[in-house]
Amino acid sequence: MKKSKKRTYTDILKDLELIISKLNSKTIPIENSIKLYEEGIKYTNEADKELTKGENNIEKLKKNKKNYSGKINIEKSFEEIEDIMEKLEDNDISINKAEMLYEQALEIIFNIEAYLKKAKSTIQKYEQ
Repeated sequence: MKKSKKRTYTDILKDLELIISKLNSKTIPIENSIKLYEEGIKYTNEADKELTKGENNIEKLKKNKKNYSGKINIEKSFEEIEDIMEKLEDNDISINKAEMLYEQALEIIFNIEAYLKKAKSTIQKYEQ
């Protein structure tokens, strides 16, 4: 199994599944089992790096959230989030697509949060 330049998480998982199926063969020599096991460890580490990279991207989004100053339609925003959640439930979704959808949902949520904070601040001014 050759390592291409930029492999997706899905590609890595497919390679791992192939290794597992070969390791489950009752006719595989022990020498080949050891080599496959070592290759599986390399792919597992590669998959962990891809997941960590995705998590780091999400954390960056959280840190860089903007203070949304415009008006929003909260009901429409919740509908958009529900639509995104339905798309994320698709078993055939790629990790890249899932990450993109998750980022979209986070942005919507951050906008709602900023809008509600602004509304709360305005209400508190009038309560005093």
